[in-house]
Amino acid sequence: MDAVSLGFSALAIVSILAVTALLAVFENRFASVDWARTVLIAGVGGAIVAVACFLQLLVLPLLLIGPLAALGALFATLSTSLLRSRSTPRRLALAALSTALVFLPLAWTVFATSFDPFGTQLGVIDLGGGVPTLVGGGAVALGTALVRGRARVDAAPEGVATPARMSGWSVLIPAVLVWIAGVGWVVGLELAADDMVPVIAVSALVMPALAAVSASLVERLRSGRTTSSGIVVGLLAGVAAAVPACAFVTAPLAAVIGVIVGAAIGLLPQRVRAWPATALALGAAISAVLLGAFGTHIGYIYTGQPELAFGQLTIVLLAVTGGGAVGAVLGWLSRRWPSPNLADSSPEV
Repeated sequence: MDAVSLGFSALAIVSILAVTALLAVFENRFASVDWARTVLIAGVGGAIVAVACFLQLLVLPLLLIGPLAALGALFATLSTSLLRSRSTPRRLALAALSTALVFLPLAWTVFATSFDPFGTQLGVIDLGGGVPTLVGGGAVALGTALVRGRARVDAAPEGVATPARMSGWSVLIPAVLVWIAGVGWVVGLELAADDMVPVIAVSALVMPALAAVSASLVERLRSGRTTSSGIVVGLLAGVAAAVPACAFVTAPLAAVIGVIVGAAIGLLPQRVRAWPATALALGAAISAVLLGAFGTHIGYIYTGQPELAFGQLTIVLLAVTGGGAVGAVLGWLSRRWPSPNLADSSPEV
């Protein structure tokens, strides 16, 4: 361990926590921000990961423990982002259970490089942990929302704002900050000042930019107008796409992935695609799958062998189905949990 590697690890930790805080701003953009609860939820996720590393349930290099705990904090925040309940104990319980049941197994699969069902000897290709964090967390959030429902903004002031409220070009400011923090996230996880850092940085800049352009073009073709929310969700999806892929593709291929991700998010219904959890999960999932085809020197296009593509698709499907199932079960349990809060008894939408 040297000072440079320690600095990269610290950069990853700070950047991931910055993304966590900025996503909380998005979720509460037009409502009162309960920062104390956000910090508690993030702390629960990070603490569970740290304990798992201490107990050697996750055996990782020392420099990865801090960034992985930060990823656990981000996962916990993302997985609870669509929960309808205003109850802090309920959110903390969901954060703890989803981190233990979804994030830890997926993180072990990705970072322990032991998942190799098709004999590629490469494991999962995912530099920044996009599959366990963004795909898994988004799947939990969406599974919970489908079963539990989300509070209306007027019924629950702390709730997530509806997409219709996400208007005004000022919303681009936190989106750009997420983009900048995302670059620090993936560069930091390289953990070394080597010749891959410029490749990672360029890809992490190109993908979000092209995804935002692609999403806004699709929006204009569909509705005849370009909105700030269309650009923002494209940018968020592009940042998510860069997390797993940026070290394994050249700039032109990064551009292709960005365009595909932006077009996909632009085709979703307005209400669904404006949820940050949806944009992040979809962007990371598409990117991780496309790596199996486009990965430089390792993907199907370069090798003519489909094993990596099958492996990437398999881990993404496991993250989506497993996270969605856990989220649905936790959402159902949340509905059965008695609560005196008025907002919890308001009509679901």
